[in-house]
Amino acid sequence: EPAEAPGTPEAPAPSEAPTGPLTWEATDLPELEPVTYTPVLDEDGNEIPIDALPLTAGPQVAEYVEAPYPPDAEAAELSGKVGLLIELDEHGRVTYVEVIQPAGNGFDEAALTAVSQMRFTPAATEAGPVGVAFEFAYGFTFEPAEPDPEEPPPPLPVNFDGTLTEMGTRVPVAGASVVVDGTELVATSDPEGHFELRGVPNGMHTVRILSPSHITVEREIEIVEGEITSADLWIKSTSYRDNEAVGVYQRKREEVTRRTLAIEEVKRVPGTFGDPIKVVQTLPGAARSPFGTGLLVIRGSNPEDSGVYVDGIRIPLVYHLTGTTSVLSPDLIESVDYLPGGYGTQYGRSMAGIIDVKTKSEFEENGKLVWGTDILDSQIYYEGRFGDDKKHGISVGARRSYIDVFIPYFTRDVGFTFQPKYWDYSLKLVPGLEGEKKASLFVYGFNDELSVASPDDVAQGSDADTQGAFRVEYSSHRIVGNYQTKVSDTVDFNITPSVGIDYTLTDAFGSVKLNNWNYIGNLRAELPWKPNDVVEIVPGVDILGGPYRFNAEFPFSFEEAVDPLAERNPVKLDGRGFYVSPDAFVKAKITPLADPEDLLITVGLRANTAINRYTGSVTVTEDEPYVWKAGFIDPRIAFRWRAVDAVTLKGATGLYGQPPQPFESVGVGGEVVVGYENAWNSSIGLEHQVTQAVQWDIDLFYRDMNNLIVAGDFSGAGDSTYVNLGEGRAYGGELILRHAPANRFFGWISYTLSKSERRDDPADDWYRFDFDQTHILSAQGGYDLPFDIGISAQIQYVTGNPSTPLNASVYDVDWDDHEGFSVGARNSERLPDFFQTSLRVDKLFTFRKWQLEGYVDLLNAVRGVNPEFTQYNYDYTEAAYVRGLPFIPNVGFEAKFRP
Repeated sequence: EPAEAPGTPEAPAPSEAPTGPLTWEATDLPELEPVTYTPVLDEDGNEIPIDALPLTAGPQVAEYVEAPYPPDAEAAELSGKVGLLIELDEHGRVTYVEVIQPAGNGFDEAALTAVSQMRFTPAATEAGPVGVAFEFAYGFTFEPAEPDPEEPPPPLPVNFDGTLTEMGTRVPVAGASVVVDGTELVATSDPEGHFELRGVPNGMHTVRILSPSHITVEREIEIVEGEITSADLWIKSTSYRDNEAVGVYQRKREEVTRRTLAIEEVKRVPGTFGDPIKVVQTLPGAARSPFGTGLLVIRGSNPEDSGVYVDGIRIPLVYHLTGTTSVLSPDLIESVDYLPGGYGTQYGRSMAGIIDVKTKSEFEENGKLVWGTDILDSQIYYEGRFGDDKKHGISVGARRSYIDVFIPYFTRDVGFTFQPKYWDYSLKLVPGLEGEKKASLFVYGFNDELSVASPDDVAQGSDADTQGAFRVEYSSHRIVGNYQTKVSDTVDFNITPSVGIDYTLTDAFGSVKLNNWNYIGNLRAELPWKPNDVVEIVPGVDILGGPYRFNAEFPFSFEEAVDPLAERNPVKLDGRGFYVSPDAFVKAKITPLADPEDLLITVGLRANTAINRYTGSVTVTEDEPYVWKAGFIDPRIAFRWRAVDAVTLKGATGLYGQPPQPFESVGVGGEVVVGYENAWNSSIGLEHQVTQAVQWDIDLFYRDMNNLIVAGDFSGAGDSTYVNLGEGRAYGGELILRHAPANRFFGWISYTLSKSERRDDPADDWYRFDFDQTHILSAQGGYDLPFDIGISAQIQYVTGNPSTPLNASVYDVDWDDHEGFSVGARNSERLPDFFQTSLRVDKLFTFRKWQLEGYVDLLNAVRGVNPEFTQYNYDYTEAAYVRGLPFIPNVGFEAKFRP
């Protein structure tokens, strides 16, 4: 006898079924505990009704009831399929059944009775379980009497099989139903997308593919006797946008403030040109950089005070000189972590923030080719796997700009010509090793050239040595290896060696030239040891060093500076040396509570050392070699305490030492006395995960900077060019409110309130830092429309940078020139505030083996005056602002091929 579902009254017998459509409705269902729902809020903070939320899980059969075979149909050896409409309540109980596709011959009544007694798991939304109505097919297949068990009938042969593949992504579709209309034959695709059916009748048939997350597909197939019909069927996802970020997760972390965003989320922020690293400048604590160049000005710091790491190795620049794109292919980037402060001792040689970029190590098995083109540049990228069982991975990428062709059309009102050129490349190999061993080889590099000049009809002065363009060229190349393995159950080993070269050329008007070469070796190694569940100790080394060389040429000598009428005698400088910084660090992560997520304490110590052996010459005079060396100790501590569910209190304090820049530790004919700069950084904050998609994060910070390197009283050879007399302080608060990609919407609002001051000598007055920006507000968001259309917008407001007006001048008869000066204090005024709005519209087209996304990115669609600096006339009696980037309509596309 069929089992009766608990709490469900017996269905009427077939003879009791009413005339017309066969139906059954439950009555007097016993009361159960009410379902508890988790409210889901929209972007305005209003609760979304339960019935308006999409399903996250469909109902599943929990207890199947087999119906007795109708006697008349069995006698006539008939088969049938009954189509039913089933309604479930929020507990998964059957409350209503209706026959919508009758089969007759007693099948309808039998199916109605059986289904009314079945049990299901309830459907669910993000808020909790809900009631649902759905169609259900109940089949009856006549099976003749069993023959002699010693001679079972042979199974029908497989005569129809195939695979199901998602269009555009080429991902196998698992769990889909393949139905042959007019028969009872149904197959379910396996994890590889494969299915097969036996005994499909000969002739033409309509096949339907049913999958909850894909559009229903119908195909005509022909079955020929004695042959197997195979079909490769392609089905289209209901939304490819949803596949870009399908979940929200909380990463384990030890840093007090680490902000990580989904790659596909940030690539769609307008004004970032699709680059995931560029979006860092929209996060709290990051000040606006001049002309959007991408200089990192974090929590009131100098740009050189922040560091950028790619796979654990520090690089000098993360953005091309245009500031529009980073030096890595966006498709190669796995994650971008932004750490404005409170980071661990594994990071060093920086006083301010850190950007930590991780590249992919897992590549698509069947390969992916990406080609992107817009008004800025074109790029190509490929990733795939090869070898036996395709266990080895490879990625190759390259990009070339042509923005210098178009940008003159957008900068006619700027007052100067701005022509950047850049290219970059990357190659990564990931061999498939046995066991828990991992390895990779990563080769990448870039080259930038930036030329700035006045238009032909704008005079640059009477001095012949100041005519022409100002040109900067920068290139960097790295070879990075990595090897990871387990030494024992409690000890891991991770080593990352790298070699590279950085080259810089500065050419001012063809008369002032500077070339600099740095040959860099870097070795980073860690040996994490976890003796128990409470403590993990990570000792490590971070060794950086290598030879360098530079040469410079000036159109005049130091002696001639006091006699402008004398004949000029150019001066040439040549320097070379070897720099090494063998730093060591150790950190301990302590989780003393039963749940490691409840409390994490991180303590660490870093020993910083720097040695520079330098030899230089001025024109024909050779200097004696000398060795400069210095050291510094960084103690740091941080904690994260989950006070209640979804609310975390965090804090950190510690010392951060930074060695002098290479040119600051090089003297001219004398001993260099500069040492490490340092900053005591402290912060405290609160994080609250309001819902699965909504969270906010607030931080208060204070930075006390000491021994800052400033220009000394240089009067000639033998004096110290730079000295550690500067002081600084920066303090403020940061807030970010974020809605992760969910319900078609993503976005975040970030706000920073800060103050940053400096003084070059303890006896001097404090003045505003050159990049002091009191208010920094950035809001961006996007929404996914039907048909894979996306819209997004960004608004930014920033307080104007401090400015020292040149409001007076003196005419120098010897030089035949006006010298401007200020009668007020340094940075006593501010430039007008910065304001811009950018918009983006994109559309995704999906084909069988490739996808095409077209987009229009309107940078600075609405903008304010947005001055970058002040330009004066010849005698400083008139001034005008040089505005920042103009309106740029960036039109482009990205094609992804999966061969």
